[in-house]
Amino acid sequence: MHEGSFRQEVLNVKLAELLAQKGVVALPEQRLPEALPDVLVIFNGLRLIIEGEISDQVGAEQRAWNKASERVQRDIAHIAVALIYPPHLRHEPFENLPKALERAILKFAVCVPPIPEKPNWLEGDLDALCNVLQTAYQRLTSEDEVQKAAQILREAVYALAEKMRAWGVTVDRLAAPLGIPPESVSQKKSKQAIAISQIAALVVANALLFHEELAQVDHRIKRLRQCFETGSAYDNLLEVWGFILNEINYHAVFDIARKVLLELPGYKETDEALKRCAEKVLEVVRMRVATRHDVAGRLYHLLLGDIAKPLGTYYTSVPAATLLLRLAWAPHWWQQISWHELSAVGNLRVADFACGTGTLLMASLQAVLDNFLRVAWRNGDDLPKQRRELLKKLLEEGLWGFDVLQSAVHLTATALTLPIPEVTIKGMNLYALDLGVRGDEKRLGSLDLLRGTAQVTIALRPIQVPRAKGKRVTATQIRQEQLQLPEHGFDLICMNPPFTRSCGDNLLFGSLLPKERKQLQQELQRLIQDEQLLASATAGLASVFLALADRHVKEGGRLAFVLPKAILSGAEWEKTRELLTRRYVVEAIVVSHDPQRWNFSENTDLSEILLVARKVRSENSGQVQNRRKQRRSHNPCLIDDAENNPSERTICINLWQNPRNPIDAFFVAEPIRKQEVPYLERGVLHIWVGREKFGEAFALDWDEFCSLDHWLLPFAYAQSDLVRKLVQLSYQGKLPLCPLRELGELGPDRRGVWNTFVPVDAPPGYPAFWGHDAQKVTTMTQKPNAYLLPSNVQRGQLLWKRSGRVLIAERMWLNTQRLTSLLLTQPVLSNVWWPLKLHCKLSGDAEKILVLWLNSTIGIFLLVANRVETRGAWVSFKQQRLYAMPVLDVRKLTKRQRQKLAQAFDQLSDKPLKPLSQLADDPVRKAIDDAISSALGLPDLTSLRNALSREPVLTLKPLRQRRL
Repeated sequence: MHEGSFRQEVLNVKLAELLAQKGVVALPEQRLPEALPDVLVIFNGLRLIIEGEISDQVGAEQRAWNKASERVQRDIAHIAVALIYPPHLRHEPFENLPKALERAILKFAVCVPPIPEKPNWLEGDLDALCNVLQTAYQRLTSEDEVQKAAQILREAVYALAEKMRAWGVTVDRLAAPLGIPPESVSQKKSKQAIAISQIAALVVANALLFHEELAQVDHRIKRLRQCFETGSAYDNLLEVWGFILNEINYHAVFDIARKVLLELPGYKETDEALKRCAEKVLEVVRMRVATRHDVAGRLYHLLLGDIAKPLGTYYTSVPAATLLLRLAWAPHWWQQISWHELSAVGNLRVADFACGTGTLLMASLQAVLDNFLRVAWRNGDDLPKQRRELLKKLLEEGLWGFDVLQSAVHLTATALTLPIPEVTIKGMNLYALDLGVRGDEKRLGSLDLLRGTAQVTIALRPIQVPRAKGKRVTATQIRQEQLQLPEHGFDLICMNPPFTRSCGDNLLFGSLLPKERKQLQQELQRLIQDEQLLASATAGLASVFLALADRHVKEGGRLAFVLPKAILSGAEWEKTRELLTRRYVVEAIVVSHDPQRWNFSENTDLSEILLVARKVRSENSGQVQNRRKQRRSHNPCLIDDAENNPSERTICINLWQNPRNPIDAFFVAEPIRKQEVPYLERGVLHIWVGREKFGEAFALDWDEFCSLDHWLLPFAYAQSDLVRKLVQLSYQGKLPLCPLRELGELGPDRRGVWNTFVPVDAPPGYPAFWGHDAQKVTTMTQKPNAYLLPSNVQRGQLLWKRSGRVLIAERMWLNTQRLTSLLLTQPVLSNVWWPLKLHCKLSGDAEKILVLWLNSTIGIFLLVANRVETRGAWVSFKQQRLYAMPVLDVRKLTKRQRQKLAQAFDQLSDKPLKPLSQLADDPVRKAIDDAISSALGLPDLTSLRNALSREPVLTLKPLRQRRL
């Protein structure tokens, strides 16, 4: 290149290369050309664009800033740098250009959202620019602006909802346009009435927000202030929203909002209330936070967190959605896709059959767009133009969402389209489906698709039932239509399905009237049986929704689900695990060990997981199953290098901190997306966000993962060292272990006891041990504390035959309770303990030895790993899991060993133990461990006891580490 001919594009590229040499940014894998108008590099995992001008050009500063802010505004980049080069650089010899850039004093302004009205121009060298970039990154991760915007909108929604109720607008009138059956709501249920009025107000506020954004790019539309200057604000809004519906579209946003508005009285007070609401909306518009995909989702969830709770509705948190979908769309898992080709990426098909407010669809759109933008620069075309074309194609054809609430679909459509009001979306595949009894028809929402004739990946016998009918709320007109799903299925199905279960009080379809609910529960059972689904209604609707997704995901496509943690070890989830084992490779599972957030959904404290699974292609499925059968005896920590195939691994991610914002979630996913996760035997990947440790990740061979006793084992503990010990324990052969079922029989469960007996405080009656009071149950030996009167004598006699002196906890709080097993003075039944009757051939000391073992650190270590977790430290121990749990095989002990252990029990049985959360500081627990170690010839158990005492599931204290 001739001296003097340099343009700013050349300087942009050289600056990017210098920043890369300093380790500040990462360049694309392909070599940068000598000049680029948009230089997109990766800074701390985020997209950074450099927009440079030369200072001797007229309007250089304004031009550079406009381009930089436009790139951030349009989501081309997370961060942009407007940079002004001194003019002497264009005259430097080409080979001296890097050194000249390092010496030069540059003028720059960094742009991050929320975009300021005026740039903050700074001057400095390359090192100064690096420091400013770090500051910009910290600003980007701040939640202050989002929280502030959410509070403003919350105030607007609450005030408008309160006015609605004051005007006497009945809850059934508001429910109808929201898609909530009016007959299922009641004005007498105050919490329900308040929630529905707030959802209605949110729909109106949402439409006002979209109205103002649309008016900025379409001058046919009056701005909000113009609507309120003359005449009735109420009438003006109805007129403008009618114009938008008839002339532009956006039915999903404005039709439902307009119907809500029509239910309000035409009072002057209505005009004033709408004006006050609009003023708040305009404040949010000025903050420029609601037009970014990630912020829109957070905004709605912060609002819905309070509004939806009384209705029992849970939504995926935005950080969880970000983490799940960035993992699911990791480019190395989709090598068949040419990510730089707009046509290839635009043809992707994504569905959510329970889309709620569309958080997972938004996160999926973001992840796909990010994959594209990171490599699309090589196309040589305008990045904003490519982005608009891709978004239009994906929003109109690629994303499919289904829900039973029209208000939820309204929010989904708004959140997806709000960031690009300049692109007219002609229609979206978002549907509101019927749920309830309609004459002779029983509608199950999305689950009706299981009986449909839509294209599926597995051929089944057709059933002559009408296909799912839904209201397409994003087409030109709202109409009843039969759904036609993509012929070849979906590339990815993401979902956070309803978690309600059929056990206990049977909460399935709990939002409906009792009569309808019972009919739909029966219809669901028929559906499962008729379609021979690998699903269980006992596990809940989530199990059935996963079976639905299996029908419609392509071979080679993926599932990305938020599920109850019980799927890993719960007996009721066995069919779902079988489905995944037969037809999928589970590529990643994420579990939170953060005691402040065991969950990934809003408004719940239930323990959950994130799961990504790839559907195995038919030509490979037989081979995969055969390999599993051949290798079941191998240690799953070990891997045969000849079969070291990243696509056949399961990545296990144990979070110490559950990300609280999308940026942290972004960085948790980044190292895992780079295929740097080692096998457990070789080490772990420490996940850092800045200097804070957010968790650990390791890989297991998928075939061997399937052969584990249950899937909770790799996630039983937050510390990978404990997981390694746990997984290897049964392979070492140093301990004489056996499944509990070989030693005895467990007694009746609590439901059987409750259904058969009445507990009383004094004889006569069958002896019982009732409850598990942590302050009273402190020693290993106990006496009966209650008695049971049988309501059915014959049934009572049958259950009593299964009583026992040994009790094992059936459910407990791991952080407060002290004993996992007890020895009673006589046989008992219980409501929260499993009685265990040992086989008659075992010696009298066997009961003492087993109780001592179960209260030792190593016994607790194994027992807790076999829990079914409901919410953090509140766990249960199911019969099936306990029977399979390894315990000390008392039959293989020598006489001397039995004597030593029985003697230790006698000495320690009346000594009070501390709660499990204080394992490391409990002298009685240490004495038990010492006795076990001495009798069995084991190494000192102090290190295991100390490590276990750090576990959040026992202590409810978070694990924390910082890099020095």
